[in-house]
Amino acid sequence: MLDFNSRSALTDRINYLIDIATVSDNQDRKYLGASIVGHVCERHVQYHLMAARGQVSRKEFPKRILRIFDRGNLYEERARQWLKDAGFIFGRGSNQKGFTDFNDQFAGHVDGIITGWKHPDALCPVDLPALWEHKCLGAKSWKKLETDKLKNYSSTYYVQTQIYMHYLGLKRCHFMATNADTMDIYHEIIPYVPVDALDALGKVSRVIQSTDAGEMVPRCTQDKSYYICKWCDFSSSCWGAS
Repeated sequence: MLDFNSRSALTDRINYLIDIATVSDNQDRKYLGASIVGHVCERHVQYHLMAARGQVSRKEFPKRILRIFDRGNLYEERARQWLKDAGFIFGRGSNQKGFTDFNDQFAGHVDGIITGWKHPDALCPVDLPALWEHKCLGAKSWKKLETDKLKNYSSTYYVQTQIYMHYLGLKRCHFMATNADTMDIYHEIIPYVPVDALDALGKVSRVIQSTDAGEMVPRCTQDKSYYICKWCDFSSSCWGAS
């Protein structure tokens, strides 16, 4: 606790007040989100479901990291407006569209659905309708995405788009990423691949059934020093379990 009667730096005093008022949007999530299912470790996905059920605790991120997460929401709003200004039309309330399945244990909410084009005298660069998903990335990650393309860059983001397209009956996704450091913008059209979506839903089913039965699904590795495990929010819980 800071002593507000001291000569503490103004920055420290105000940031303290900001930090105690900052909370994570995911702390009260009661379902497994589509943004998690594509993770390469199935047990990591299971732990997110268990956290949603209150069976394990979620990691408490530093407030600075929560502000980085929130930055993504701000950039998403601006990116949507950039596309609107360019002539793309979003379905009314499309940023609220989503789905629930498996008795509401699995759910997701899309960034938007592009449904139209304002310029009848010009060809729309994207076949419509299209799911729209946006990510805000640092320069290093953005460059890797540009080089590797989405499927190779992030199985998590890729599977998220496949799940959304599956439930919303869409055949393509306009994936957009903004470079937070340079403000460059990346665009990629991701086609709907039914087998990939169904594979992801199979994972969801296995995770839910195993959790209901009190069983743990396999880890992605048996080496606790593996880089994925070292960065996992649930590493201590996982390696303390059987």
